Amino acid sequence: MARVGDPAELARILRGEWAVRATTFPYWLSPNRRNTRVTIDVVEGSPLKLRETYEYHRPDKGDRELVAELRWKGDHFAWKAMGATKLIRTACVVSDTPATADIVSVHFGRSAMVRQPAVTLLARPHLDPDHVRAMVSRDTHSFELSATEFWRLQWLPVHPIVSSEPLPT
Repeated sequence: MARVGDPAELARILRGEWAVRATTFPYWLSPNRRNTRVTIDVVEGSPLKLRETYEYHRPDKGDRELVAELRWKGDHFAWKAMGATKLIRTACVVSDTPATADIVSVHFGRSAMVRQPAVTLLARPHLDPDHVRAMVSRDTHSFELSATEFWRLQWLPVHPIVSSEPLPT
C-alpha cells in the first residue's frame, strides 16, 4: 500500500494544481460540473492544514468554485467544505504510487451527506486523461483501490468550454 502518512510529505506532494480525472464522489458526477480542477495550498505547516479550491464549469451558470479545508489528524485528514456546502464533512486519506507523484487517490469516508465511501483520482493537469487511466489500472494496489472501487470509478470527460460571450467582430 502507498498511503502517505507524513505531513511534510503530504504538503510537498499535494501543493499545487490538480485535475479531477475520475471519481465515485456523487457531487462531481453531475454532468453540470465540468472540467473540475483543484488547487491545494498549505495554510499551516504544523499541524498541517490545507485549503482546497475546486473550480469547475457549469454550462448554465459559468465558472463556479467550492472551497474545502483539510486538517491533519495524525493518520487522516478531517475534510470540511466551506460556504454554502459546509454541511459536507468527512475524513480522507491520500495514496500515491512510487511510479509518479503526479497522480494521487483520495479516499473519503462516509458522512451524513455522502452515505457511502468515495474515491477521487487527482492528476496534474498536464497529464493526458488516458495516460492517467492506464497508470492507475496497472497499479491499483498502490492507489489502494479494490477491483470493485476501480470499476465503480467514473472517468470524467474533458469538455471544451463554450463561451456565452459574443465573438469580437
